Amino acid sequence: MTKFRLSRIIEVKEKLIEDKERDLEETISAMNDIIQGIGVTEKDIEKSYNELTFPSLSGGDFSVLKDYLTYLESRKTCLLDEQANTQQRIDHLRANLVELLKELKMLETLQSRALKVLKKNENRKIQKNLDAMALRIEERRI
Repeated sequence: MTKFRLSRIIEVKEKLIEDKERDLEETISAMNDIIQGIGVTEKDIEKSYNELTFPSLSGGDFSVLKDYLTYLESRKTCLLDEQANTQQRIDHLRANLVELLKELKMLETLQSRALKVLKKNENRKIQKNLDAMALRIEERRI
């Protein structure tokens, strides 16, 4: 009974570990997308600043570029906040994964100890039966 319970708990923990690993991979992928978005935004900001330096820029174009730069700066800020939140999520997932792995290791150790105890008890029963048979055989010889 204990063997089945421990095996079932181990299976559940392994499934949780797989789910956490998948979540971690997805979150890392999202983080890479955010980092790429930040890079693209920074390039757009640099390009827009370079366009602002053109001497033949009309007032309307200047206003549009200024508004676009404001938008890019706010987008960059949002992406940086999202990056920080995603990094916290990655750290949290990694910590959970480490805890689950520790629990799994502990359960596997517990299962191996339980199996050793069961085997030891089984060997005791077999030895007891063998001793009883040896006594009966000895009694028949006498």
